[in-house]
Amino acid sequence: MTVKCFNPSCGNTTPLRCSRCKGVNFCGKECQEKIWPSHKHLCKAIAKDPNATCLLLDGMGCLGPGGFYAEGVTDALVGAGVKVTTINLYKGDYLPDQVASVLNELDRYTSCIILGWGSGDAEIETAFANNEKFKKTIISWVRKGGRFIVQGERPKVRGNWPKWFGKEWKQGDYCRTDYFCFANSDSDPHWANWYHQAKGALTNTNGRYNAKAVLLKNVDVEDVLFGTTEDSSTYSLVPQMRGRDVEEGQCAVAHGKYGDGSVSFFGDVNAEQETCRIMSIIASGH
Repeated sequence: MTVKCFNPSCGNTTPLRCSRCKGVNFCGKECQEKIWPSHKHLCKAIAKDPNATCLLLDGMGCLGPGGFYAEGVTDALVGAGVKVTTINLYKGDYLPDQVASVLNELDRYTSCIILGWGSGDAEIETAFANNEKFKKTIISWVRKGGRFIVQGERPKVRGNWPKWFGKEWKQGDYCRTDYFCFANSDSDPHWANWYHQAKGALTNTNGRYNAKAVLLKNVDVEDVLFGTTEDSSTYSLVPQMRGRDVEEGQCAVAHGKYGDGSVSFFGDVNAEQETCRIMSIIASGH
């Protein structure tokens, strides 16, 4: 397939790919050498494991790259048998375009996770939200079967990415409470394929987990994986903040279909073990 050379100052089209990562196109050695300082970090990460199937974008939000959330998610993915490529979003330039090219050129990535999107004011968040190439690529990639997973806050503030997939998800409360599994029947057509795996992500037996999370409102019930019920109330070490009613129908983990793929949102801010395990189940495709 002939595509535009990745060097922004070159207008040529080319079928040639970077010989190392094979995810970005260059028309020749001169263009590759010119862009190498911007490309090398992503290139080395992609080439490190040619069998990786999950692309983990780390560094958005206030935590920055290499934090405890990335560690927790990576451990859960590896435990689920998923091989991961981690991209440090603070190394290299033109990263939204590079990630789009990788997802477009390499057919081995079946899941893409972004950590911290909407959690801070970093320029990289705005860069991804406003990049049309990334937007068009991720929409097409999910439609064809990709699993797009976002952990963070305020989806509307950063490009309103749920709307890319026809989702009208909006920010709700921010609190710690018990969230109940809405995958409550193995005959439900929406959850039938992985009902038991969803239950298996929890360490207890009553189909719920406890986390401090940014919640979503306006989530269709078939897209609610873990959410609040009429009995939900806040947990807190501060007496004045403990025991407050939480509005029913809010969502801590949203998981909706789009084409042959899916889009998911995780509001947990503390990388709870159960959260990481649920994320790894979705990423593995079971």
